[in-house]
Amino acid sequence: MRVQTHVAPSVHPVLRDPSDSYVDDLFSKDDVVIDRARTVSTHWLEPQLAIVVGLCGRAASTDAAFIELGVPLAVDLDPSAPQASDVAALAHQSGDVVLLHLESAPTQAQLARLRKRFGDFSGVASRSVDGFVQSLDGTGLLFFDERGDADPEEFTRVGIPIVQRDATVDDRTARTYIRFMLDRSVQRSRREGSMVVLMRPLAHSVDALKGLIATRSVQFVALTQR
Repeated sequence: MRVQTHVAPSVHPVLRDPSDSYVDDLFSKDDVVIDRARTVSTHWLEPQLAIVVGLCGRAASTDAAFIELGVPLAVDLDPSAPQASDVAALAHQSGDVVLLHLESAPTQAQLARLRKRFGDFSGVASRSVDGFVQSLDGTGLLFFDERGDADPEEFTRVGIPIVQRDATVDDRTARTYIRFMLDRSVQRSRREGSMVVLMRPLAHSVDALKGLIATRSVQFVALTQR
């Protein structure tokens, strides 16, 4: 499996944007675009994006702005964040997918405690795969691969649904950059099928997504519908 960062052909308009800066967080060192072997269609497909917003739970108002856009999305929730329970409740009310970000594979007792706190969540998300196959086997939970470079066969072999990130669109904060990267995912989807796009819960990110929604040029699908 080949994993690469694809650099935008031109970022000069972004560099002139006074709001532009680099984001430094858990996802900053990940490749922006995952280049994995996929079947390329010989004809144009209807573009589809599955949006994952994370990590959520630190600022409920910003997280809510994504949820209130009215398109399917998945909330990648930090269970230790101060407003995590509130955000989970909002996502449940909207019928959105709730994922819990975990640093390590949980025990069955830990999963039971998480269900008690956050309700019937759909799956877990992590940057590591160590122990998750054994931990999730038989639970009915899906695994979201935040890095996007795990071997999916480890999970599918025992019947665990796995969804992998295809791109992150907001390593820089300028709306022009984020919209450019969203449009790039749309174009890729026209040939390769639905794309899983990770977005951070940032004001400029929700603005860029709102702008794309207004164009009606892409179908937004729930993470579990891929």
